[in-house]
Amino acid sequence: MKKPGSEYLKTMVATSGPVSNIIALYEKCLFHLASARESLVAKDISRKAESLRKAMDILFYLDNVLDPTTPESGESLHNSYQVILAQLSLANSENSSEALGLAEKWLVGLLEAWQGIAPDN
Repeated sequence: MKKPGSEYLKTMVATSGPVSNIIALYEKCLFHLASARESLVAKDISRKAESLRKAMDILFYLDNVLDPTTPESGESLHNSYQVILAQLSLANSENSSEALGLAEKWLVGLLEAWQGIAPDN
């Protein structure tokens, strides 16, 4: 049985442009980071780890779909994703709110850059 909204999600992804899809992924990643922050404060370590895993899965996906034929733009994004992933690993292993904050800051900066080039702006 399909989850409610799965057809809506498929339609949104299929009909949106690539920049809109990237923005949606960044927003979902930030949602998971906010959940990780709440879990960290509540000392719910398993929920924190799960939220960070979901955020990291999104970042791994974004990193893996970079176009290798455009290294000038792809390399910069790859490096940014690696910095964010390193901070999220620290946030998870050391329960570091500082590392989580740095990751959020980097991701918000990337999100704002993508929003700045979105076709509907």
